[in-house]
Amino acid sequence: MKSIFIAASPNTQIDDVLLAFRHLLNPFSWFSNNKVTAFEKKVSEMHNGYEAIAMDSARSAFYLLLKAYGVKAGDEVILPAFTCLVIANPVIWLGAKPVYVDVGEDFNIDLNELRSKVSEKTKAILVQHTFGKPVSVSAVREIVGQDVKIIEDLAHSLGSIFEGSLAGTKSDAAVITFGIEKVISTVRGGMAITNNRDIAKIIRLEVEKSKRFSYRRVFVSLLNPIFWYFVTPFYYLGIGKATLGRLIVLLARMLGVLGNMIEKVEYKTVKPKWLPAKMPGALASLGLNQLRKLEKYNQHRRKVAAIYSKILNIQYPTDSNSEHGYLRFPLLVENQAKVLKLARTKKVVLGDWYKSILYAPKSSLPLLGYTEGEAAKAELFANHIVNLPTAINVDEKSAEFIARLVKPYKWK
Repeated sequence: MKSIFIAASPNTQIDDVLLAFRHLLNPFSWFSNNKVTAFEKKVSEMHNGYEAIAMDSARSAFYLLLKAYGVKAGDEVILPAFTCLVIANPVIWLGAKPVYVDVGEDFNIDLNELRSKVSEKTKAILVQHTFGKPVSVSAVREIVGQDVKIIEDLAHSLGSIFEGSLAGTKSDAAVITFGIEKVISTVRGGMAITNNRDIAKIIRLEVEKSKRFSYRRVFVSLLNPIFWYFVTPFYYLGIGKATLGRLIVLLARMLGVLGNMIEKVEYKTVKPKWLPAKMPGALASLGLNQLRKLEKYNQHRRKVAAIYSKILNIQYPTDSNSEHGYLRFPLLVENQAKVLKLARTKKVVLGDWYKSILYAPKSSLPLLGYTEGEAAKAELFANHIVNLPTAINVDEKSAEFIARLVKPYKWK
């Protein structure tokens, strides 16, 4: 069984590695605006001409969208409880109050509970299509009304068709992340998309006056896909925990060349000083290369998910005009820690989204405005969830092996 890491640049192929290496050797290309403009143009064309503004991350995109919409202290923004703290922080940075909604059986927001969370103070709602499973934006609109801004989070669903339209094109706006483990990757990066040109202009002006990545941050980002492409196959080479890969990763972490996707201050709801920031041209170039492979990636994910569904006898149905993105395949198991450990002994690192509310330590929850017990089902799922990999690095044989490995531990 080959090594499979769900979160270590799983989309990376040899063409991505060679491109990253070329940029690594040419620092003069790192801050090229031409590549950023080209990336924005392609994403815009893909989303029916919506304005697309590139920057450092989806959290910055969400922050700038809310700011452009005039969200301020005293306002409320509705969020899923089953998500990551980085998407809750922007609400807090603006002085607004996050209002959390529990999940249904499909890991998406419970629309019935949503009805009770909308108030006169509600200014916006973030709709996350968890693991790629579509939420009905039209149903959300019916519940929240015309005055509340609907912002889709396409972190798990870029390129998927929902209710007959491309995800992100039935709402007021959307945010996209291009993190290392998302639908496509620039290692670090994100975008805001909207069909409101006035809002887009405000955001673009904010980005234009923002800082750019440091040279070190670009270097670390470009090194990431190269590093994991060559380390992953040899990660478990050795005896027990004394493996070549673990040693190399330990040294890389000591040297600080792997980077951190979530900074320490963010666990305290503090905005990192360098955010928002411009997207570097070299990273936009990586995004352009992966965007050309988006449909292939998504088709592959659905093919792998079909194998999991068949062996595990689990279905996540959608309506006839929608398709599941399956960034990851969610599975509830009896003993989360045992299954994650078992998989590692077979050279497979499964995912654990979201093993805790807001993917945060308990000490962060009061700062994030979350009260324990507020989203009971999300808390229950957090204790039992594992994610099976669906990326291009998972072939049919590997998918069958993983499904049979975890099947005896399936919950309920």
